[in-house]
Amino acid sequence: MSRVLAVAHKEITQIRRDHVLPRLIVGLPVMMMLLFGYAINFTLSGIRLSVYDGSADRVSQALVQELGKDDKFRLTHAARSPQEVPEAIDEGRARVGLVIPEGALQTVRQDKSLVVEVYVDGSDPNFAFQAQAALRKALGDLNGRLLAGKALAGQAVTPPLTPSLHTLYNPDNKTAWFMIPGIIGLILTQFTVLLTALSIVREGESRMMETLIATPVKPYEVVLGKVLPYLGISFGVALLVLALGHWVFGVPVQGNLGWLLLLMLLFLVGSLGVGVLISTLARTQVQAVFGTFAYAFPTIFLSGFVFPIDGMPALFQAVSYAVPARYLIEGLRGVMLRGVGWEFLWLDFLALSVFGGLVLVLASSRFRKQLAV
Repeated sequence: MSRVLAVAHKEITQIRRDHVLPRLIVGLPVMMMLLFGYAINFTLSGIRLSVYDGSADRVSQALVQELGKDDKFRLTHAARSPQEVPEAIDEGRARVGLVIPEGALQTVRQDKSLVVEVYVDGSDPNFAFQAQAALRKALGDLNGRLLAGKALAGQAVTPPLTPSLHTLYNPDNKTAWFMIPGIIGLILTQFTVLLTALSIVREGESRMMETLIATPVKPYEVVLGKVLPYLGISFGVALLVLALGHWVFGVPVQGNLGWLLLLMLLFLVGSLGVGVLISTLARTQVQAVFGTFAYAFPTIFLSGFVFPIDGMPALFQAVSYAVPARYLIEGLRGVMLRGVGWEFLWLDFLALSVFGGLVLVLASSRFRKQLAV
């Protein structure tokens, strides 16, 4: 027993001397708890709404006010024509659209039912279900108030407002169409970062890096030389998972395939740079694995991969803008499901380009310092 305790004491001492592992052991559970507690929220609020009000009377205004109750919907776009409503959803300015035809008040007074056109972004089936349920509740509450007044007056009780629902991009509510772009982003994140980090740390542990240091190769050349082979491998993996998503799960590619491939290439460059950066901080392969997991957690929770960003607290919504996978996944879903072009994708391209450039510069700087030690 004394020998077992001696070995255990040695292991504890080794862990305490490790400057990275204890921080990861404490930091990862804390980060997981905060992300699980705050990011996993399927109750949506502040849903971006586009409205065309062709009536501009008491009934239409009452409907818009009803939708704004409890901060369930937030009017972000006032359309000037019915055609602008689905266009606003295409452009990402809204996720739900409402078209109120002319003569709402007159139709209700004549005891007729007014058909209200409703457009919902169906790329996320869970979001579409909740948004439609919230819309039906708002219409039901307003119908109840209008019918109560008619019933007291002894009039007929035809439902004043009737929704006509249109689910865009994913009319059959196929979960795979929503999940596959996110899964592609998650696979590329973990695969590229872990592959590069483990490769460089393994060379450091086997003393191969010392041989490389002895050569006249410059630090940025080492970084680029390390990244290029894995960039080719990772891009091949990206093509493979994209093909599987399309052919096996039937996820469409509505937009330009070239935009899709360029998005993935930019993301891969940045992710490989992150792998190099982690390798400069990790001394062992175990630390590299923990570092990869720490980097991957925000991708899972804050990128919109599974959990809708609209349902997160404002702080986490703001933090999500710093998660590179958010721009990849939004771009993939935009091209694959909505068929969007440059007018929608330019921000994703800009963010991923800045991400890749900054990470490669930082990785080269850290690598230079590491070689100088």
